[in-house]
Amino acid sequence: MNLYYRSLLEVSGLMRTKQLSAVELTRETLERIERLNPSLGAYYTVFADEALAEAQAAESEIADGGWRGPLHGVPIAFKDLYELGPTTAGSELLAGRVARGEADLVTWARSQGAVVLGKLATHEFGLAAATLADHFPPARNPWDLDRTPGGSSTGAGTALAAGMAFGAFGTDTGGSVRLPAAFSGVAGYKPTFGLLSTKGLIPLSPSLDHAGPIARTIADAAALGSMPFDGEGGVRGLRVGVPRDFWATGDPQVRERVEAAIKSLTGLGALVEDVSLGFGVVQVMATGYVITLSEAAAFHLATLRSGRPGYGHEFGLVLRAGLLVPGHSYVHAQKARAGISRRMAQIFESHDVLAMPTVGAFADPLPSGPRPLTKRISEQPTPQYTWLANLYGGPAVSVPCGFVTEGLPVGLQLMGRPHDDATVLRAAHAYEQAAGWREMRPPLWP
Repeated sequence: MNLYYRSLLEVSGLMRTKQLSAVELTRETLERIERLNPSLGAYYTVFADEALAEAQAAESEIADGGWRGPLHGVPIAFKDLYELGPTTAGSELLAGRVARGEADLVTWARSQGAVVLGKLATHEFGLAAATLADHFPPARNPWDLDRTPGGSSTGAGTALAAGMAFGAFGTDTGGSVRLPAAFSGVAGYKPTFGLLSTKGLIPLSPSLDHAGPIARTIADAAALGSMPFDGEGGVRGLRVGVPRDFWATGDPQVRERVEAAIKSLTGLGALVEDVSLGFGVVQVMATGYVITLSEAAAFHLATLRSGRPGYGHEFGLVLRAGLLVPGHSYVHAQKARAGISRRMAQIFESHDVLAMPTVGAFADPLPSGPRPLTKRISEQPTPQYTWLANLYGGPAVSVPCGFVTEGLPVGLQLMGRPHDDATVLRAAHAYEQAAGWREMRPPLWP
């Protein structure tokens, strides 16, 4: 039985009815990791012996009628920003560090009987762009090994797309769950701010940081997030706003695939109409970056002052940029964020969901080494439509919506009002089921 690309809920159901062994599932997944990880780099650390012991315990409990829920016996993994065993945040600065405790979400997952496979690759401290010159080798996109799987939850996107886990927990400060989901052709879910605990995560920007799952399907993501989910509700009568002025830039192929997905929502019975947000993606990204750079520099200030070496080239630039942000700019950015949040509250008085691309491009090639700062400043930034949901704190998902001619995935992003996660998940699930893109597999990794 080829289990690699079964959904989390499928294998969970098979284990609950004793048609599948948790030990068998875990052993097959570990064998696949051993075979593929040298090429893909999804995992920094694999807990093989511990995972098999957890699987054996889960199997015994299920056999005795002690099924705990959909995660029981299912192999999952955590981004290396979660305190759990060796925890490096993808930085040479923390190489060899072992966490003294566990993040809240790790403890919760264990309480549900999940099998913890290991720690997944990340951009350094959740922000710096990955390069082939990094201290920790970057994860690679299973659809094209020369490209990024999207950041910063890089290993999570790779592991799910290549069948090396049945779910993963990443972090999302400006899109770091949804971007790898879009680039890797899987589902990513950023819950309402604060809905999932961030205690025990190495922070990047505490006022924007979210914990969130990456999964094979929207239903799996809801299960990982322990969220109420209506898989039969559909989108008929749902009011969907399309802020095309907000995502007017970006790659034409991406826009074309997203437009086709929006048309599908109309065909499913959603009430789709254009809406104007009153601000652009550049304003949103600038606001997010000012807040993130400032808060990251504040968190790392003591280490910076100590002169301790270990930060990578890219993240070192990030921190130095954060130190140069004056206090009044941070205050103005927070005021801009408050204005964006007020406008979004107005939008959601008349609309249930907003639809847009996750990101305005497909996966970039992995650079061989650090790019000169002058070149990076002169480059046109890739439009990341993900920052918006982090600023106002509402739920957002990325779901596959097709492929560009290069054979790389594209993501449709749906956003909703804070604490209305169920509606966003329902809409994404309805599109996912109708579109069928989740059945596509990277050709190199059958």
